[in-house]
Amino acid sequence: MIRIPLSKFNIPLDQDKDVLKTYNWLMTLISKEDWLVRKTDIEKRITIENKTSTPFSDPLDKGTLLVIKDDQIGWYLYLAETFLKEPQKYESIQGSRVIPIFKRLGIDFDLLMTIEGVEQKIKVLLKKRRAEADAILFEILTALTWARNGWFVKFLEEGKGGKSPDLLVAKGKRKYQVECKRQMKTAAYTYEETRKRQVMLSHLNRELLFGNFLLDITFHVELHTLADTYLKDLLSSKLSGFKVPGKISDPNIADIVVAFVDIKKINKHLQSYYVKYPSPQLNLLIGEKAADNYAFTSGMYANFLYLGDGVVNNQYVHQLANAYGVFIKCDAPEAINAKARDIKKQLFSALEQFSGADGGVIHIGMETFDGPEVEKERFLKISDTLKNTGVMAKKLKWAYLHFFQSYSTPIETWAFDETVSTIFQHPIDGDPPLTANFLVVPDGAAIENLSHWERPLPE
Repeated sequence: MIRIPLSKFNIPLDQDKDVLKTYNWLMTLISKEDWLVRKTDIEKRITIENKTSTPFSDPLDKGTLLVIKDDQIGWYLYLAETFLKEPQKYESIQGSRVIPIFKRLGIDFDLLMTIEGVEQKIKVLLKKRRAEADAILFEILTALTWARNGWFVKFLEEGKGGKSPDLLVAKGKRKYQVECKRQMKTAAYTYEETRKRQVMLSHLNRELLFGNFLLDITFHVELHTLADTYLKDLLSSKLSGFKVPGKISDPNIADIVVAFVDIKKINKHLQSYYVKYPSPQLNLLIGEKAADNYAFTSGMYANFLYLGDGVVNNQYVHQLANAYGVFIKCDAPEAINAKARDIKKQLFSALEQFSGADGGVIHIGMETFDGPEVEKERFLKISDTLKNTGVMAKKLKWAYLHFFQSYSTPIETWAFDETVSTIFQHPIDGDPPLTANFLVVPDGAAIENLSHWERPLPE
């Protein structure tokens, strides 16, 4: 393949000084030798090589996954390193979840360093609990938020004297125990639905590719109730008859809008720009709308090139022959209910950590990638759980629910939204302890009176 040297471009490095502060701090707590081993392993596992095997020989669900779970903090450091120092290799969709956190910590880095026990917490993450970056970074963000609100903050050592909360905070005569719980990024149901979607498309992707089809599919039943060949059986005999956009309906099961990828328009863009594969820009060119909140799958016959040295996530498209794109969503009530995870597990686990006379405060964090229908249902579940948990009145003073959404767009490296709900307030506890309660979004940011998942996706 063609290889373009980086010297051809004037690519600025270390642009974000706040992100750089956090990255440099973490790197001082890990040896160069250890990092080299971990980085090498990460790059080996995410490498997308130019395959010369028979096209369509592998099902879509067997492709390379650009995420590392067993060394999550190593993966996050790698994303930060490439963002700062090797942007041609940076994975923007995954990075949009991580870089805003590094930036938030860097903005108030001096204050962060005053929190008792924070460095030990990071050392444990880097060395012993590598797979728990989301949970531990959430604790650190919470600690920093209390510190920004003028509270003395102290991390408690784990495993000392039985169960205990994550933090102790104090201001004047007020003291609280603080427990942090972070839901997994995505429900297991969503992962299984994604796998099923990819398997179904694998039976049809040849026809989709050669016809340059762009489909928008809405299922009205759960995907797992359908055969793997459902889409092929429904569409194979019909797609060849489409010369202009149209619709296909299987009543009560699926509605499909059929259109076509504009190959000429994409190639005109590629005459002026190299487009990273994969990337939000490529998704937009093929799908013609923002794709972050949708299940979007695409494929293509294209000429690729490498930007810079190596073959690690630095493939770019420079000419397209064929392409297809498929948006899929499911509005079945059973699917929405399954994705709308409650917080019972996190809530009762947190309540078990409180002891003594100090009041308890809980922070629960969750991501909102499944769309507005799911989030509305989830909020109803959470509200019902909190109303019907009598034990909370005895132990819990305040509960903060943090809803996060990250985006990577063609014109922004990352964008980040956060909605905070104070669901429970103890009737005799006075004013809320936090006047600025966002964990990631900067203090003083303009906030609309609307949950972020109800707003249109950023383009």
